Amino acid sequence: MENPATESILVDIDIKLVETRIKGGGRQNVHADLRSASPDEGRPLIIVSHGFLGYRRWGFFPFLSERLAAAGFHVMTISFSRCGVDEATGRITNPELFASNSVGAEIEDLLSACEAARGAGFPLRSAGRPWGLMGHSRGGAVSILAAPRVPEAGSIVTWSALAKLDRYTDRRREEWKRTGRLPFNEGRADTGLWLDYSYYEDIDRNREAYDLPKRASELGVPHLIVHGRHDAAVTMKEERLLVQYPPRSERRFEIIEGCGHTFGARHPMRKPPAPLEKAAGLTVEWFRRTLAQGRNGL
Repeated sequence: MENPATESILVDIDIKLVETRIKGGGRQNVHADLRSASPDEGRPLIIVSHGFLGYRRWGFFPFLSERLAAAGFHVMTISFSRCGVDEATGRITNPELFASNSVGAEIEDLLSACEAARGAGFPLRSAGRPWGLMGHSRGGAVSILAAPRVPEAGSIVTWSALAKLDRYTDRRREEWKRTGRLPFNEGRADTGLWLDYSYYEDIDRNREAYDLPKRASELGVPHLIVHGRHDAAVTMKEERLLVQYPPRSERRFEIIEGCGHTFGARHPMRKPPAPLEKAAGLTVEWFRRTLAQGRNGL
């Protein structure tokens, strides 16, 4: 596979920010924000992935990315190529593109981002350093599934991660197949949104490969699972499925009290709520410890 092209613009802030477009295998770009206190210094890289309705600048992602960069890591926070979001406004303005998304497409997007990070012209130097993968909600599931294909991965953190991808009743699946669409509403979209039936076909075709409890148990790297006690989108009962099998490597399950799926954060987020601060602190310390090998004095 050829190295995907990147286009970068440097913006000077406390943590240096690089806006990057990564050209993968399709026509759409994976947009990314790169953050580091010292881009030219060799440091571990952490790649952050959003969930179902998110994008790289939704709610808590800039805050979390800044925290990780301030802790001494290089950070790449991506928008999946089919998220349908207008990056200037944060609104979902391309419903057809959003509808065409799939778990498989997001895995390939994440792998394209990894390939770009290996390129000689990539703005952040991480060669020879371990990487961390961090994902929220469906982005956590994608990180789990992609991790075995990222040889640099040395640690993973998932927040509110899905433990199952087929979340649909028989009746809903039948209607979805009949109409070709699974409709729903979202406040950041001017029109109703939907998922094409191809989304379900991808899940159905890859049931074994996408078995998240099994794939999580097989991870050969340390895995921190963080979950809000009152998460209604991914319940505690579902989340515990991720730890039903004995792990191959170190695993830790942290429950954050007093919060739900987004740890008290909303979009836009002006001030980080206490549960989010705790989740971010746990994440920073996890990566500090588990990515210690080869780090430059972090």
